Amino acid sequence: IFLAFQDDVLTEMMIKNFGGVDELLFVKWFFGLGISIIQLVILERDSLVALFENQGEEPCNVSMRFLLLSVYVVFQVLDMAGEVRFLGISEAALLNLSLLTSDLWATVFSIFAVGLAPSGLYYAALLLIVTGIVLYEAGPSPISHSTPSDIKITMHHEKTEKIEGHVEMT
Repeated sequence: IFLAFQDDVLTEMMIKNFGGVDELLFVKWFFGLGISIIQLVILERDSLVALFENQGEEPCNVSMRFLLLSVYVVFQVLDMAGEVRFLGISEAALLNLSLLTSDLWATVFSIFAVGLAPSGLYYAALLLIVTGIVLYEAGPSPISHSTPSDIKITMHHEKTEKIEGHVEMT
């Protein structure tokens, strides 16, 4: 899990200091696809063959398996693209705190749909996550800008101390 959070921090650094969102998406796609194919061929060849061979009276036929695998890949790509776009306008700490709250939705499902309540340790961990979010949001944002770079905000000051804002999209 530590490496996943490091990935978000390094992704934020790459977006903000060494390029942009589109470049990082291409690099992650290119090297991710290459490394995944090599690992699949070397380490998971037997599992891949077993996944797509006809196994008789299985309830999930080969076309359904291929469809499920394809849907999984599409959602993984959308997840990565969404996280990279988010890191283009925000920071890794907020993304990681948001990802930690995803367990809350799984717990709500397990309580109401399955009828299985988690242990007390889960609630203690959830309290720590919520405390982290409250502490994070209590302070000023650590990033220097709070809007995407293509939005220019100008302030017009009048003598009556009234402040008006004007937003221009470029």
